[in-house]
Amino acid sequence: MKRFLVCAMLVLLMLVHLSAEPLLISMLGAGLDALSTSDGIPVELEGEQVFLGGSTLRSLKKTFKANDFLQLPFEQRSELYKEAKLSITWPVFNNLLAGFGRGSRSQGDLGGQLFGQIADWTAATTIGVGATAFLIDLFFLQIFYNLNNTSSSPSDDPLQKFAIDTMIAGLILLAAERVVQAIIPIPYGLRYNKALRNGLGVNKDGSDMLSLQVDLLPSLGMDPSQKMGIQVVGRVSVAL
Repeated sequence: MKRFLVCAMLVLLMLVHLSAEPLLISMLGAGLDALSTSDGIPVELEGEQVFLGGSTLRSLKKTFKANDFLQLPFEQRSELYKEAKLSITWPVFNNLLAGFGRGSRSQGDLGGQLFGQIADWTAATTIGVGATAFLIDLFFLQIFYNLNNTSSSPSDDPLQKFAIDTMIAGLILLAAERVVQAIIPIPYGLRYNKALRNGLGVNKDGSDMLSLQVDLLPSLGMDPSQKMGIQVVGRVSVAL
């Protein structure tokens, strides 16, 4: 009996080891995505092509530090902001429902993506260990007990209790970390869009689309009595 339990534990350890391989592959893919810098919007600045967006927040700040986008017309900067700003609602639901940091990946958030992948694989591995232990108990140990006429019930089956408790713990972990995953895209998206607005010189509410300029210009003129005087002229211009 002890030998059989040892073999069962070895099988469980092998399953955990095999489940770790996709995690390593996904983490490697996340690293390669972070190195890619040609997924943004191409912009011509001083005869050079610069990619805006499609990268991490740190890369975006480096792009603005190395390039002056304020030299572009305001209309072009406003359009660039609309195209490059991050969505927040869809990544939240994507992380919550699909998991594995897919929503954070669409935002370019490497940290959020890695957290989602590690957390989901941890929860999946925990559930898998419990499910495997339950199947081993159901199809092997129970048959062994019946063949040896050993009276056993679910209440005094330690392996079955371990399997059920492990699966419940995995489900609780899965639910908790999915909630955390759903929260991560919100602050990241807000910080990214704020940095994008600051770098492009646009406002979130579009108030800079309408500006009012008042100038007071002195002018020289002759009054009817042929005396020289100074006339103050006010000019109001509206820039759209």
